[in-house]
Amino acid sequence: MTGSSSVISSDERRAGISVVAEALRVSGRDRRPVFGSAVLAGVGALLVGGGIVAGAFAASWGLFLQARRDAEFSIASEDSYVAYADQKDSLVNVALCVYPLLLLIAMVLIAWLLTAQAVTVAYARERAAAGTGAAAAPGALTFRALWRRSRPHLGAAFRVQLLTLGCVLVPALAGLLVLVLLELEMVPGVVWPTYHDPATVQFILVGRILPVVIWGLGGALLARFSLATAVRVADHSSATAAMRRSWTLTRTARPYTVGIFLLGTLAVAVAFNVLKWLGTYVAHWAGLLMLATTEDNVWVTGVLVIITPVAVALVLLPLALAPMGVLLACLRERLDGGTGETRVPSGAPVG
Repeated sequence: MTGSSSVISSDERRAGISVVAEALRVSGRDRRPVFGSAVLAGVGALLVGGGIVAGAFAASWGLFLQARRDAEFSIASEDSYVAYADQKDSLVNVALCVYPLLLLIAMVLIAWLLTAQAVTVAYARERAAAGTGAAAAPGALTFRALWRRSRPHLGAAFRVQLLTLGCVLVPALAGLLVLVLLELEMVPGVVWPTYHDPATVQFILVGRILPVVIWGLGGALLARFSLATAVRVADHSSATAAMRRSWTLTRTARPYTVGIFLLGTLAVAVAFNVLKWLGTYVAHWAGLLMLATTEDNVWVTGVLVIITPVAVALVLLPLALAPMGVLLACLRERLDGGTGETRVPSGAPVG
């Protein structure tokens, strides 16, 4: 449907709640493929991401043991000490190796989630077009059929995530660069505040407002490209063509698109914080287990307790990202000129 108009009517612009309601209906009616794909992503994050983190702990084990010996020696000598004083650089090097791998895993899983939800929405359109009473109406979307229909799109969907990341990194790094230049005192007339010197108006403008504005531009870019995976599923286009189409679709509906995207992002952020809070209970028992198995090594236990809530939240987050993917696919339908009721998207029939 690449030839469809990207202009939506004023009634459709005011129907943001209708898009959300439709996404909720699809998520509820087709909850098996929607949340089944999320469970698969969570299992992949647990196994692969957990394996990477476990490997990082194994590689750093000697550093944690040395940190404990250094601390015990300093305490016995009645000297002050700094935690991980001699191990910090090595631990940072391990982290710098782990973070890119975890980011790669996250991008693969996001590509899978967005593709699976776009396929689910496309199937819902086919079922609605066939009519509930038609003899040829398709039945429920099985997970096997979901995988068969999603698989041809996964490579392009992953490339979409790579290209989107590259575009968003520019404003993200630009905002960080502003903060770095301020900390290095390389911006004339702007001084980083201290305990005795409060923040000046110049610092608030340059050090607080400017980075937020730059990062806001990055968020707007992310919203403009967020429909690319759904476009790929509908049009079978290349990754770059899907991103161009997403940009075109959202051109005349920027506030509408950004508003829906922010609504979904807010819901995911709330879910992440709730899951992170629940992860603190897992961290408590994980910390007790680590203390018991390492003879009260608080150095490795402290790191484990810090990262466990975030890890738990990230493993369970696909359950919140899946409805977000449905929302983006429904938004693509609306901006592409469809009402979400009768249009039959492209896609192989389910056998």
